[in-house]
Amino acid sequence: MVVPAISCAHCKHTVESTLKGFEGVQEAIVDIDNKRVALTYDPDKVELSKLEEALSEEGYDVADVR
Repeated sequence: MVVPAISCAHCKHTVESTLKGFEGVQEAIVDIDNKRVALTYDPDKVELSKLEEALSEEGYDVADVR
């Protein structure tokens, strides 16, 4: 997952906390330098679109890299 607005430790904390707040998310690790989030989650418990929506509500839009 690419999140272009990640630029600092506060961003890292906000993104990781937001994602880890969802049932079904086992791991969310932000790489500030590459603006990427390594995400491990159970798609039977939470949809990726819901995670992306939650990040967007916090001000962190996910880049469409498909």
